[in-house]
This record gives sequence, C-alpha cells and structure tokens, in this order.
Amino acid sequence: MHLNIKRIFSMLVLLLASFTLQATVKDIERLFAEQRYQEAYELGYRDLSQEAGNPNFDMIFGVSAQRAGELDQALFAFERVLMYDSKTQVARFELARTHFMLGNLITARRHFNQLLESDPQPPSEAMKRIQWYMAAIDAREAGKAVAANDGITRIYLGVRLGYDSNPNNMTQKDVLLYNVFPLPMPDIKSDTFHELTAGATRYQQQGDNWGWFAGANASLKGFHDEHTDMDNYSFGLQGGGILLGKDWRLSIPLQISKQVRDDDNEVLVLALSAEFNKYINSKSDYTLFGQLATIDYKPGDLRDVKSFTSGLIYSYRITEKIRFYGGPVIGQENSDFDDGKHFSRNILGLHTGLIYAFNDQQKIDLDLNYKKANYKHEDPAFLKKRSDNQLGLGIKFSHRPAKDWLIDFGIDHSNHSSTLNLYSYHSTQVSAGVRKEW
Repeated sequence: MHLNIKRIFSMLVLLLASFTLQATVKDIERLFAEQRYQEAYELGYRDLSQEAGNPNFDMIFGVSAQRAGELDQALFAFERVLMYDSKTQVARFELARTHFMLGNLITARRHFNQLLESDPQPPSEAMKRIQWYMAAIDAREAGKAVAANDGITRIYLGVRLGYDSNPNNMTQKDVLLYNVFPLPMPDIKSDTFHELTAGATRYQQQGDNWGWFAGANASLKGFHDEHTDMDNYSFGLQGGGILLGKDWRLSIPLQISKQVRDDDNEVLVLALSAEFNKYINSKSDYTLFGQLATIDYKPGDLRDVKSFTSGLIYSYRITEKIRFYGGPVIGQENSDFDDGKHFSRNILGLHTGLIYAFNDQQKIDLDLNYKKANYKHEDPAFLKKRSDNQLGLGIKFSHRPAKDWLIDFGIDHSNHSSTLNLYSYHSTQVSAGVRKEW
C-alpha cells in the first residue's frame, strides 16, 4: 500500500512537471508570436536550469534568444536540440544562422553544407535561403561589408597607408617615337600615400526566390611627395537584383563609378553585369560572370571604349580552412572613334588565388593573375601593333580583432611587359589598413 502511494505521488509530480513545461513553452511561443522577444527569452531563461535538454523547450528558447540578441544562449540551445536528434534540420539551420551572426563563418558554412547535402534535403524555400547566406559568407570572406541576416544595412569607414615604388607606371626602357626619335622619359620616383574610404550596402531578401542589394562608396587618395598631381577622389553607386534557386544564385548588378584626379584626368565607368554561382557540393562551386561597360576618359575622347568581359571561376575547398580558386577571363574593348582605334584590344587572362583561414578572425589571401592584351590596330606614334603581358602577385594578411573591425597588411607586385617600351614597367605596393563596420 505504501509503495502504491509513492508511485501515485511520483506520477502526479511528473504530470505536474509536464503540464508546467507545456505552459512555459506555450507562454514563450505566445510572446514570440507577438514579437516580444526579450520577454520570451527572459521567461525561458528563468526555467532554463530545469528545462534545458527538452527539445521543444530548447527550440523555442533558442529562437527567442537569437531574436533578443543573446546569441551565445541561442547557440547552446540549438546544440542541445541537435544532441537530442542530429537530423533536426530547423535547429541546424538556426545554428548556422547564429554562427553567421557571430562572424563564425567557417562553422556557419559547415552547417549550411550539411543541410545542402542532407537526405532528405530541406524544402526548396529553405534551400534558397541557404543560398542567400552562402552568398553573404562569400562576400564577407572577400572582405565586403555584408548583411548579418535577411536584411540589414552595413556601413564602413576605412583608412589605408602605403608605399608605391612606381605610382605612375613609368618605364625604365628607351622609347623611340616613330622608331627614330628618342623620347626623354622622367625618372621613376616612389612615393607614400594615404587613402580614406567609406561606403554603405543594403542586402535584402525580399521573397523565397529573390532579393536585392544597393550600395554607395567613396574614396580619397593622396600622395605625399613626388606625385601630388595624382591625388584623386572617386565615388560609385551599385545595385541590382538577386535570383535564388535551390542550388544556384544569380545577381545582376548595375554600377556607375567616377574617378577625378588633380591633374584634371577623369574616368567614368557605366557597367551592367551578371554573376551566376552554382553549388556543386560542400567542397566545390563555380561562378560564371559577364560585364558590359562603357569607359569614358577626359580630357580627350580617343581612349573611350566599349568593353565586354566574361569568365569562369572554379572554387575548391581543400579543407574547411583552405580554398583554391581559378579560371579564365576573356574580354574585348572597342574604341568609340576611328582616331582611337589603336586602343581597341582583345584580352585573355587567368585569375587564380588561395585563401588560408587560420580561424574566423585571421586569414591569408594569395592572388596570382595573368593578362595578355593584343591590340587590333597599329599605334600611329610607334608604327606597330602593341601587345602587353601583365603578371600580378599579391599577398594579404587580415585580422578581425572584433566582429566589426578589420585590419589588413598587403603586398602587391605587378610586372608589365609590352612590345612598345613606353608601356613596360614594374611596381610594388605595400600597404596597411583598418576598417570599422556597423
């Protein structure tokens, strides 16, 4: 009899605990539905020590903590759900999103890839949202200020200091005009410089299948000794649409940019681009891109051209921390005027690189690029066609001491050889920068 009473009492305690838990979960769900995220989080946190480990509680508590900005608590909650059932796709998606918000890009990408390769796969709408986040991760890894969630405005300010061994790309070789007359060339003079940059970008996923982005940027660059006439400022506007598929995304940006130098040289660029990215698997993807542009120079119109550029970049992740990419680039520029037809050219190049991420805060970028340009018509001043070969090598170390701060140090070397000695040069640039993002 005594044992039966104890059993009945134990069952009543369990039933009461179950009813209490159900009431707590329903209260949190109600507050969450009313967008009272902080209250929902506080209610869940009050009972956290007793309820942690129950997947129903952890899931609603996790999303409430995420919306309330308590991202560490959200991580723990989603991880507990996955410990209970590692195939819970909603919990893994929210865990990946939370890591992305914290700037843990390596971990976020790993969880998103697990979702893309899961069997069965998430619904099509979820797959498109994953593609959106993968695009944002790619942009952040490329050093761009991007959204931390489905829609946000990012603002950045930056400063850069550097040294350039040959700012105006002067040649060291003898130059003959009309193959007869020696042309006196100035000595090559190095210089130091500073650069200030600012910009803002808005990324917005508008629906399951599409989104948009818009941004503006400006820079001011000044030299300190020999090249103050090359001081310049530039500004640009860009924006466009993004289409999302189950395993692909297509962005169509429109861009306008202008640079004005103190010596009255100006360059205006209007461009329409398309970029198609296709997910292959967790290790590889490829990007097809193309751009139509008009480039106007001042003073004078002879250099004005219409250009078309296209290419393919294949990306392969050797490990989570090491990514290799490379592919061909082809292009064509055609002069707007007959008097400037010797500026028309065909371009063939190769763009390659390697990124090694020590962690989410530190990485090294290596770039190796080659470009060959064959001009279509004889240069009237040198009485022959021009052909150029350019090899560029760059290395940059980046460090994020905090999520919204970026510090980098880089070295870039360019070696440019030409059948016309006037355009043969080499230069090395060393620079360091810091950027604050909001």
